[in-house]
Amino acid sequence: MSAASGFGGEDRFVTAPLHGRHVYLRQVGPEDYRLLRTAELSSHLGVRWRHRGASLSPEQWAQRLWHSVLAQHLVIGHDDPNPIGLVSAYQANFQDGYAYLAAERLQQRVSPLMVFGVALFVQYVFTCWDFHKLYLEVAEYNAGRFRSGRLFETEARLREHLWYRGRRWDQLILALARHGWKRADAS
Repeated sequence: MSAASGFGGEDRFVTAPLHGRHVYLRQVGPEDYRLLRTAELSSHLGVRWRHRGASLSPEQWAQRLWHSVLAQHLVIGHDDPNPIGLVSAYQANFQDGYAYLAAERLQQRVSPLMVFGVALFVQYVFTCWDFHKLYLEVAEYNAGRFRSGRLFETEARLREHLWYRGRRWDQLILALARHGWKRADAS
């Protein structure tokens, strides 16, 4: 019996996936900071994401990039070395079995590759840690990107929580349950 096999001969240890059919995940390093900071301050992403248009010093920005982060990767297509997006798991609560998930497309052009990257990252997180759920904080104006009811369930709605483009928007808390992910992955 091999050291990696269980008593029944099955593999006990599963390697967390970093490579998929169309994309792979690469850890973020200091060499990526310029790209990420530029994207975060762009008109495409700026006021809709993380710091919502605030200009942090480079030192503050780098520190906040990693604040409460459990895992963070760039999504890279196999045919192009330029990052497509950024995926993160943060605010992990190991006692209660949940973490938060963040994903943002870095390129202005829409690509289905980002969806593959998010799916690969979700699989990575559920493989590495025993989380029951992953939560997503989603502004109402971005909610169309997530089809609530299939994989993501709306668990909370913070009414008129966000200010953007001259009006108040709700913030949704969506949940992706491990059992729902396993069902979807099997189909």
